[in-house]
Amino acid sequence: MGKFLQVRVSASTYEPEDVYRQWPQLSRLAWGEKELADTKTVGVRELSSVLQDKWKFSEDWPADLKNLLAKGIDGLGELDRSLDDALADRRADVADRITYELEDALDELERMVTQ
Repeated sequence: MGKFLQVRVSASTYEPEDVYRQWPQLSRLAWGEKELADTKTVGVRELSSVLQDKWKFSEDWPADLKNLLAKGIDGLGELDRSLDDALADRRADVADRITYELEDALDELERMVTQ
C-alpha cells in the first residue's frame, strides 16, 4: 500500500437478484416480498446480517421460528466475522473458502425454513 493509495480486498454480491432466487424464504424473512426490497441493499452478506439482527431484536418472528434458526443464525455471525478478518488480512484464499461456507450455511437455513 502506498502512502495515499489503499489496497482493499472485499466480498460483494455480483447479482442481488440471485439472493432472492437462491434463498427465497430467508429473503422474505429478511426484507419481505421482493417488490418491497427495492429500496434495500440485497446481497449475501446483507442477508446474513439482517437475519442475525431480526433473530436477535425483532418481535416479528414467532418464537418457534427463532428457536428453529438459533444455531444456524449463530453460525452465520461466526462466518461473517471470519470473512471480515480474512478480508482485512488480505487473505483472498481464506475469504474465498469462507464465502462457500457462508452460502452453505444459508442453504441449510433455507432448508430448515422450508420443511
